[in-house]
Amino acid sequence: MIKVFRNIRQKLVEQNKVRNYVLYAVGEIFLVVIGILIALQVNNWNEGRKQNIEKDLIMQSLVTDLKMDTLVIHKTLNSLQHDTTEVVGFIKRMSSSGVTIDTLIQIARFEYNPKINVAVAFNDNTFKSLLSSGDLNILDKWMQDEILQLNALHQENVSRTELNVGAYVNQVISYERMYPLGDYGNINPNSILANAIWDEAQFEELGRFLNALISIRYITDMYAINQLKTIEKKTEEILRRINSSENKN
Repeated sequence: MIKVFRNIRQKLVEQNKVRNYVLYAVGEIFLVVIGILIALQVNNWNEGRKQNIEKDLIMQSLVTDLKMDTLVIHKTLNSLQHDTTEVVGFIKRMSSSGVTIDTLIQIARFEYNPKINVAVAFNDNTFKSLLSSGDLNILDKWMQDEILQLNALHQENVSRTELNVGAYVNQVISYERMYPLGDYGNINPNSILANAIWDEAQFEELGRFLNALISIRYITDMYAINQLKTIEKKTEEILRRINSSENKN
């Protein structure tokens, strides 16, 4: 093609047709410019197509993470609600007018399980990857805002949970200096040593230690429940909005 254009230009020059040569040169430049514009348009289309494919993959990964979170949160909430029901039962028995040292020992020695389950490992690998790679802006603005808000809730939950669990663990340590707990790492609640300890248990002293332990347990559980419900609601709202957006498209 280039050789053809060169031959045409050479013939026009040889024939001294300057006006025709100028017109031809302008036309050739025009064709070159059009070719460049078409090439740029094709390149932009390809880049846009690649970006859309990448965006779709990211959205699929985000949706998977969010759905997994809803399952984990739901399971944790069920566990916490069962736990608070049990704790409230202890509080009622300890608050009744007929409470005795035997009531406290029965709860502390045989019924109370010191283990708590308030921490949730959120599935935020996709979000972290987007932040580290700088690809967060590939998402729609509303989606960027929503997952940033959700991540802030995650971080707040993790931070507060660590504080609450730390306070609870300190209370457990304080309690165990006086009384054994029915948990791994403690003496058998039916052992001779356990019998000796519980035979010396004092009503008011045991009541204070057990009340402090159960109170911080209840506060930790309730805070986790309230915060996880907020996160669950936010997560489900994002999933609904994503689903609605996909249906429109």
